[in-house]
Parts: sequence; C-alpha cells; structure tokens
Amino acid sequence: MSTTTIDPPRSAEGAAAEGPDFDWELDRAEALADPPPAPFDAAAIERDLAAKNLRLGREAEISQDLRLYLDQLADDVAALTNEAPGEIDPYLLLAVQGALIRALRLLDSDDAPAARREMRTRLEQMRQVCRDIAEGGPLYEDRSAKEVARWLAAALEVSQASLAELLGVSTRTYQRWLSEESAGGPEGEDARRVRVVARIANHLRHALTGPGVVRWFGQPHPQLGGRRPLELLDDPSAAERLANLAAGARSNMAA
Repeated sequence: MSTTTIDPPRSAEGAAAEGPDFDWELDRAEALADPPPAPFDAAAIERDLAAKNLRLGREAEISQDLRLYLDQLADDVAALTNEAPGEIDPYLLLAVQGALIRALRLLDSDDAPAARREMRTRLEQMRQVCRDIAEGGPLYEDRSAKEVARWLAAALEVSQASLAELLGVSTRTYQRWLSEESAGGPEGEDARRVRVVARIANHLRHALTGPGVVRWFGQPHPQLGGRRPLELLDDPSAAERLANLAAGARSNMAA
C-alpha cells in the first residue's frame, strides 16, 4: 500500500532559498501581468482628433465609434492626471479636460444637429491643446531665446513688425533672430523679454487669436491699475504678475 506525502507549505524564507528557479517563476509572473499603461501620445491623439472631426463633418450625427473613442480618451486623460502629474503644463491639462467634459455632455443631448455642430468645436479645441502638449511649449530652459522668438512667430501668426514692437526691437532685428542663416539671437535683456512675452502668449493663445494676444498687451488692465501690460515688460519684477493675469484668462477658457 503506497502513501502520498504532502509537502508542508513553504515559508517566504524557504522559497527565497530555492534560488534561481523561484526567481524565474517571479519573472514569469511579472511577464504575464498587465503591461504598464502606454504613454500619452499627444501627437497621435491630435491626428486622431483631426481625422474624426473631418469624418464628423460628413456625417449627420455623432457616431457610436466617436462615442467609444471619447470614452477611451477620458480614461487616458484621467490616468494621465493620476499617474503623471507635473509632466504636462497644468493649464494645458485643464484645457483638454474642459473640452473633453463638454464633449462628453453632448452625447446625452436630444438635439442631434446642435450636438454635432458643437462637438466639432470641442474636437478642434482638444486637437489644438494636444498639438501644444506635443510641442512641449516654448519655455523650457533647453530652448534658446532664438528658438523661442521663432516659436512666437509661428504660434501667433501676426506681422513681424507687430512682434518686433511688442519685443521692443526693430523689425530688422527681429527678422535677424528668425533667420536660419544668422547665428545671432536675443541676448541679455532682449532674451529675458522674449521669454516673458512667450510665456504670457502661451497662456493667452488658448483664449484669444494671435492678433488678440498682441492687443492684450496694449490694453489697460484694471488689475494693473489701468496700466497696459506692455508698459511693465521692462520690469523683471512684474513678469510673474503678468503671467498670472494671462493664466487667469486661459483658466477661464478651460473652466
């Protein structure tokens, strides 16, 4: 008559002592676990949003495919908020969240034509914000003042003369900064002012057009005692105050 021997349960210490075989089992278990979430690919999402908006323009109402896409995008944005804080400009994150919330609300609308029209606006808002996230913004320290000056020209799409006046230099000087053939760029006080203007413009362009951003600098502001932001650009101590005013306009758009 044979007997069956049941091995006693192994302690954590005993398992660890088994060496390579046990380590292999751990590695195998980790390999079978759920993979880490994919990074937030803002450039790919921008392309997806553009394609879906173009398709929506040819359809009579919001499709089930778009509904499912927005649900998944909401999950991706929520994961980004919880798992990767600080990796994206918080104002851009607020902007995409605001547009996404409004888009999701449209899915319950009883007015299909109106919901479709507004959905196109919300998709375009999200596309623009994802484009900005993909660009990474103009203000990182590893970007030269010359690159930031070029970013201003591309982002605002206003005349070079208008930007030169805003930056306190001649049009010829600004054109030299933009030129790929010229190695020269903003230095010293000019570089500081370029970065301040770019930081402010990066906030405002989500609520205003390019010409509107330029006009903002020239209009009296009640929170500045009736002074124009343009008058304070030469004061380094006012840079943070001006940026906060611009961020307020941007936050209102995202709310």
